[in-house]
Amino acid sequence: MIGNIDVFEDFLSPEECDFILNKCKEELTLSDAKVYVNNSNTSSNKTTRKSSIGWISDLGFLNERLTNKLKETFAINGMEVTGLGDYQFTEYKESEYFDWHTDSTDTIYRDRFASIVIQLNNKYTGGILEIKNLKGELVPIENKIGTLYIFNSRLLHRVTPIITGARY
Repeated sequence: MIGNIDVFEDFLSPEECDFILNKCKEELTLSDAKVYVNNSNTSSNKTTRKSSIGWISDLGFLNERLTNKLKETFAINGMEVTGLGDYQFTEYKESEYFDWHTDSTDTIYRDRFASIVIQLNNKYTGGILEIKNLKGELVPIENKIGTLYIFNSRLLHRVTPIITGARY
């Protein structure tokens, strides 16, 4: 754990990351990401977020492995995992980003407790995931392929602009 963020290196092998990356690229039609403001789905706000997303509910082996890891992690913290939502597959291309935001507020996704990020690739520059811990301190996240990050959905976080390549 670093700064209130659970980090599990090598949660997925590079081959498993490639499998998920290829499956999502083949099966999903990506669209401009939307930003939710005051409980309404606004059109993509280019000053806050520029990326493409698609949603997928079943990633086979990953569903059970991730559920087990979440149950193990939150059992330690005294919480119970009640279910996974669909996976958001996100593509950030050159100059794309997601500015400071949270994944849960008192009015939007208020039942969401934990956010997860799995690093599927590392062939890009820029695109750093940064999270502010409970003290407001900046915690930069290493872009190591296959690493799973679990953090409180109310923590501020962002993805800095991609300089070269694409982040998934």
